[in-house]
Amino acid sequence: MTDRRQLTPHLVRLTLALPAPVTTDVPDEYVRVLIAPEGEELFLPQIDADFNVTFPEGAVEPISRVYTISDHRETAGGAEIDVDVALHDVGPGAAWAGDCAIGSEVGVVEPRGLYTAGADVPWQLLVCDITGVPALARILRGLRPGQRAEALVVLTDAADELDLPSPGDVTITWQVVQDERAVEEALTRAVLGRALPETGGERYVWFAGEARASRAVRRHLRKVLGWEQSDFYTCGYWQFDAEAWNARYEQVAADVIARAQAAHAAAGDDTGAYLDAIEEIYESVGL
Repeated sequence: MTDRRQLTPHLVRLTLALPAPVTTDVPDEYVRVLIAPEGEELFLPQIDADFNVTFPEGAVEPISRVYTISDHRETAGGAEIDVDVALHDVGPGAAWAGDCAIGSEVGVVEPRGLYTAGADVPWQLLVCDITGVPALARILRGLRPGQRAEALVVLTDAADELDLPSPGDVTITWQVVQDERAVEEALTRAVLGRALPETGGERYVWFAGEARASRAVRRHLRKVLGWEQSDFYTCGYWQFDAEAWNARYEQVAADVIARAQAAHAAAGDDTGAYLDAIEEIYESVGL
């Protein structure tokens, strides 16, 4: 890590040096960051030609967290990426981001992006909480001049508001709620509580934030309104009451993974069908 800068009370920017550029150029692209557990040495995985992942005998596996690339640039010795991390009260990722030192080492897995709005789509609705602000900032910077977008950001602290410049015709609403428990409802109402354009191909909804809200929004767009997957993408960036969710997942992981693999094979290139199946699998096992 080459730099650490506090952007707002609950958002910190970490700059990571890499040996070569890594980017998809998709504005909500993210990387998986591998962090050494407290008091342990960082061991990175070995991946063979068949994508089998192994660690040296006796090594403690690193903590894995996913963060948005807020910016990237080439340098004389390789490249740098900025990752903006939302600081929560609990969690090893937040603990690391809260006190990591310049010069500390992490691993980085190659990026992936999810935002698929066409360059000529005339209207977008962009909804997120603080975890989605870095991706929102890049989306807004990449709009063409005059392109219309409405953005709504749910925060728990008004001091976390940032300047989000864009060449587009953008309206940004910052909604401050009392605490994290209120974030889910505010995010859900931002989509379900408003009228949306009826014509496919002339609209795009992007949603990033708390996972339950993400699933509720996806279910509304896909099942209630019948939208094609090409008109939207929702992504759960974090899970309220994650400990209970993770405990339940551990109980059903083998079944979920097997069914998800079968669903992927059946859906082929139809991303919407695959995500529909994943939602049904999760609901069926109480996730």
